[in-house]
Amino acid sequence: MKKILIPITIIIVVAIIAMFRLLKPEKTDIEAEIGSNVAKPVEIYKAKRGEIRSELQLSGTIEAKSRVNVIPKISGRIISLSVTEGERVNKGDSLAVIEHEELDLAVQQAKAALESAEAFYSQAQRLAEIKVRTQVAQAAAQLKAAEVSLQQVKELAELRTVTQIDQAEAGLRSLIANLEKIKNGARDEDRRQAEAGVNQAKANLINAENNFARMEQLYINGAISKQSFENSKTQLDIVKAQHKISSEQLQLINNGAREEDIRSMEAQVEQAKAALKLAKAQASTKTWEKDIALAQTQVQTAKASLNSVEALEDAKSWEAEIISAKTTQTQASIALKLAQKRLRDATIAAPISGVVSQRHLDLGGMAVPTAPLFEIVDIDTVLASTEVIEGQLSQLSLNQQATISIDGIHTPMSALITYISPTLQPIQRTAKVEFHIDNTEGILKPGMFAKVTVPVKVHKDTILVPRTSLIEDALTKMQNIFVVESGVSRRRPVEVGLSRGGEVEILNGLNEGESVIVAGQHSLKVGENVTVVNP
Repeated sequence: MKKILIPITIIIVVAIIAMFRLLKPEKTDIEAEIGSNVAKPVEIYKAKRGEIRSELQLSGTIEAKSRVNVIPKISGRIISLSVTEGERVNKGDSLAVIEHEELDLAVQQAKAALESAEAFYSQAQRLAEIKVRTQVAQAAAQLKAAEVSLQQVKELAELRTVTQIDQAEAGLRSLIANLEKIKNGARDEDRRQAEAGVNQAKANLINAENNFARMEQLYINGAISKQSFENSKTQLDIVKAQHKISSEQLQLINNGAREEDIRSMEAQVEQAKAALKLAKAQASTKTWEKDIALAQTQVQTAKASLNSVEALEDAKSWEAEIISAKTTQTQASIALKLAQKRLRDATIAAPISGVVSQRHLDLGGMAVPTAPLFEIVDIDTVLASTEVIEGQLSQLSLNQQATISIDGIHTPMSALITYISPTLQPIQRTAKVEFHIDNTEGILKPGMFAKVTVPVKVHKDTILVPRTSLIEDALTKMQNIFVVESGVSRRRPVEVGLSRGGEVEILNGLNEGESVIVAGQHSLKVGENVTVVNP
């Protein structure tokens, strides 16, 4: 009986509750409106313009730009050490000196050998080629002089003899005529003829003097015989006598003839006859032929001499001696340079500028070409070496700017991409990328861990809002924000661009200066009253 009463009781209770709900009145529209007008507290952010960038975060290790082991080129004991570890050096600075007394002596010996070889070479040049060429020039000049002499002999020889006869005949006729005129008495016409005779005799004298001067030079040069030279001198004497006679005849005509004058004139006529006879005798002997033959012989001798020295010139007979001297000089010069180089190698110089990171020997140690003496690192410029996966390589390019952050160094440093490996590691699928960093103050040390930030996209003068203001639509996956307009909330669909940290770029849907709700927006509905409670 009790089991039946329990279910009945439950049914009655449920029925009473249902009747109570049906009888309870609903809220009025006024009550609903009063509840909706309650302003909800929110925080806002004024949309502003600024710069935002998309960045690639990498990690790497700081490395020295250059790291060089300094190895000596010669063996020997170290007699001087100029640097210690940690000391900064410039390229070319002396680091150490190896004993070099024997090397000094070798340089002095090589210098002496070079001086001797240069003197021998210079002497060979002067005494060989110049001598042969001078001989050629002299022989050519002698041949030219002989040819000129031959031409002069040919032009003067026979012509001179014939001219002498003509002059002697003309002089004789003139004297005979003058003698007759003196005996018979002079007329004006005779006086004029006598004056013309004096003028002609003077012209003949000038011609004879010039001819004698040429013959004298030819005789000095050996182009004519002594007999020809003496004949020219005799001819000059005759012409001088004829000029004197003509002058005396004119004087006789002008002053009148005396008995002794007539006898003198007759003697002159006889003298002129003797001169004519002498000239004809000389012409019959043809002395000019001997002069021409002598001049031709001299030309042939000069030609043979020229041919001989020209053959030496064509064969360049001096070259063998000069080449030998030049070879000796070159060998001596090379030997000196080698000796000087070995002496320079005794001074160990810094191959680069940087800091001495290691020194392996002390003063008095034995240097050998197989072991380094120093290690020098150049840290004025350092490299941040990173490994970049292949999916990110397309975002990098040479000379691209980057920022380097080092733990313990508060100020980030600028860097530049200087190397991108053209190949990938086959297993890791990464490529080596190096960033160039200026480190003139020596802040960065090789081995430091570096965080590298590379901006791959940069948008300037764009609308920026906090990332917390975004609300994603669950169905459309679109991004929305709430803004405050006249104290009322409004939903805005927006297009989002780049994001960095807590900021995000709004490409469309929002204007600069609008009030964006950044706190309390998730419980808002469109059109609700809001109260800004920003501190």
